[in-house]
Amino acid sequence: MGYDPLKISPFTAKDMLVKHARELLGADARLLDASRGGPNWQQRTVQCAWHVLGMYADYCHGGPRDHPTVRLLGGTDELNHETHFARFVEAVGEERESICIGAAYLQAAFKHMAAEIFPDVPIAKLIADFAAAMTGGYYPTPAVLYFVPPVANRYLAYMLGSQLHSESFDIYLSHGATSAFGNVVSTMSRNGLLQPGQKVAMLHPWYEPMKDLFRLQHHCTVVPLRRNRDTDWAVDEADLELLDDPEVKLVVAVSPGNPIDITLDQRLLDRLQAAVQARPELIVLCDYVYANFMQEPFDNALVRMPRNVIPFYAPSKDFGLAGGRIGVAWIHSDSALDRLLQDMPTATVAGYDATYSTRLPQHQPSFYERLTMDSSSVSFSHMAGLSTPHQVLFTLCALFPLVHPDEARNYFGWLRSELAERMALLYQGLGMDPGWRGRVPCSNYSTLLLLDEVAQAHGPACAEAFEQVGLWAFLQHLAHSRGTIIMPGEVFGDEPRSARVCLTSLSKADAQQVGRNIAEAICDYSLDKRCT
Repeated sequence: MGYDPLKISPFTAKDMLVKHARELLGADARLLDASRGGPNWQQRTVQCAWHVLGMYADYCHGGPRDHPTVRLLGGTDELNHETHFARFVEAVGEERESICIGAAYLQAAFKHMAAEIFPDVPIAKLIADFAAAMTGGYYPTPAVLYFVPPVANRYLAYMLGSQLHSESFDIYLSHGATSAFGNVVSTMSRNGLLQPGQKVAMLHPWYEPMKDLFRLQHHCTVVPLRRNRDTDWAVDEADLELLDDPEVKLVVAVSPGNPIDITLDQRLLDRLQAAVQARPELIVLCDYVYANFMQEPFDNALVRMPRNVIPFYAPSKDFGLAGGRIGVAWIHSDSALDRLLQDMPTATVAGYDATYSTRLPQHQPSFYERLTMDSSSVSFSHMAGLSTPHQVLFTLCALFPLVHPDEARNYFGWLRSELAERMALLYQGLGMDPGWRGRVPCSNYSTLLLLDEVAQAHGPACAEAFEQVGLWAFLQHLAHSRGTIIMPGEVFGDEPRSARVCLTSLSKADAQQVGRNIAEAICDYSLDKRCT
């Protein structure tokens, strides 16, 4: 092997472990894959509503009589969609429970939007516009359909704080939160707001792909804001001083985090806010994709400094839509990124503006406009925009807690309890106390295990034998001896002989079995046999 599997992408290493297990156990063997975080649940109300709306979109349109499988778009302007939709619901409502669930949610959602969000838009037009978007028959015009931003901004305030109701944000939709994040970073780079060699401060342990993005793709210097396991993952005081370094222009975080599933601690938030006040050009990119997993509302950087923070989110985890590939970034209408562009020398910014001049000649484009054009390689920016059916799906997700607050509380409450139970059972299977996890609020999305601590929990003989075992050799042994896949943790957290475990795709019983399998595989090395 010409490379160290502990130094490459942990997602690539995970694929190697799956391949290794399949080769030895057979293609049909069931694996307990505790690596990636695709959830094994979905929010059913939203899913049903989306599919019912697709059925209504078909119900609206006719076609040539001699071609029953052809749908002709347009021609529905004469319909009163409010009464037409009511007739549709009556016609199909008794067919299946799922249709009833979806239809009831849509009726409540349209009523809520007409009353609370779009009082000047007739409910019939709202229904018509949603149905037209569901056909996927029209280009997104504009790139983000008009009904998305007001809903998305209310949802942002629901997730992260009612104070955000008074702020104004533009909405950028992309293929997942990771894509939205990568596109924002690329537009910053393309416009001189991020340059090779620039210092980027990043919470450590970190989500490895983000580190890779800045270090290898944009050639920045990544400096860690180290969080210490011994202090329940508070950031070290010495590293907090990095925020005062004028060469640090960008701070990157995931809150709650991955693989350490906690939010930014109070001291870090205070120092970060002070740094922004001292250096208004400091930008913070923060992924909040796990925000709805937290039991209680939490203090966050966006509420404190909305003009300097770009938040990212996707319904991939909490709504169970990992394969939907829907992500969003909110760009404040008075973003610090726009102020940075305005403060550039005229000749410098003119060079960047030239890239966009044939597509937006009327004025100097904002950062948001540059981001939207960049998403379609500028030259194809008339084609920009997430698919219209997926814009509808995101809107239905964002409406859910606004339209059905009680149902949303029950749903997210179930989700949080379920993940907490899975995590508790993992540690029960490991035969270990969860330690810091019992003292700090967690999302219970993932955890970073020190495997030597697991060995020590099973006695000195086990710990002594396991000291001689290489991490990659152990991960392979775990994969083929017990069909269990976990990720090497070193590249996430720089903690030697650690492993990242994620339980979102496993049942509670499976979570406990993963813990048992890890502990038993470690104990194998203390037996009088050779583990291969």
